[in-house]
Amino acid sequence: MNPLKMLSGVLGIACALLAVPAHAQEKSRLDEVRERGRIIVGTSSEAPPFGFIDEKGELVGFDIDIAKLVARTIFGEDGHIEFVKQGFAARWANVQAGKIDFGIQVTTIHSQRPLEVAFTQGYMDSTNVIISRKDAGIREITDANRDTVTMANLTVPAQEERAKRYFPKAKIITFDTTAAQFTAVKMGRATAAQLDLPQALYYAKLNPEMVVTKDFLTPPTNNAIFSKKGDFQWWLLLDTLVGEMRGGFLYEDYADIYRKWFGQRPPHARYYVEQQLRAAEGAPPKAAD
Repeated sequence: MNPLKMLSGVLGIACALLAVPAHAQEKSRLDEVRERGRIIVGTSSEAPPFGFIDEKGELVGFDIDIAKLVARTIFGEDGHIEFVKQGFAARWANVQAGKIDFGIQVTTIHSQRPLEVAFTQGYMDSTNVIISRKDAGIREITDANRDTVTMANLTVPAQEERAKRYFPKAKIITFDTTAAQFTAVKMGRATAAQLDLPQALYYAKLNPEMVVTKDFLTPPTNNAIFSKKGDFQWWLLLDTLVGEMRGGFLYEDYADIYRKWFGQRPPHARYYVEQQLRAAEGAPPKAAD
């Protein structure tokens, strides 16, 4: 075959292949959401105070209100949102399959999770602790490493790994929701449970017989919104809105939601910058307003 014709043919095929993505490129989830007129959000219905069913039978919680703030900002009014109640084990599958537009479900940016989904920046700070009944004698993490302890875990690999690392002597039982974890402790089926700090503090406030460890299982982490990987436009919008909640035009709305569920005003994002500058100058930390 003539070399020039062969080269021409190869270049033609290459050009055709390069052109395919431009025509086959999927529409952004942002376009779908705007055309649909509502956001479909995956969340928990059994994880107080983030997402749970109240005495009126309504889905409420901190995560629920944050998702509503996102929808209200996009559409300019309330009501453009639909919630899908899902277990923690279904989070990645539902967002990857397109069943939900994004998830907000007491979910920290941790370990291998960014390989599964696209996270925004954190919409609140968190860490992991142990909650137990006061008579169990668990005041620090090391107190849980006994063969007399039964630890309630979520069905997530991160908690399984932490259990093996910090309390290998303990017996482990697993649950699909944080509410079930806590109920197991409260009813005596489990001695203690691994929980995110805000949840643990919320439960301890409502149940004086409970105590939360003073030390942490993990370094401070970020609870974040997660969406399907590969959709930059949709992720950028979500990330931008979260950033504005933490330290921009949405901060006051965010602060009202935070105070409603945790009883205090959240630190403004610029507070952390100020602390870093003070530390660099050798000055002591300043309390948040």
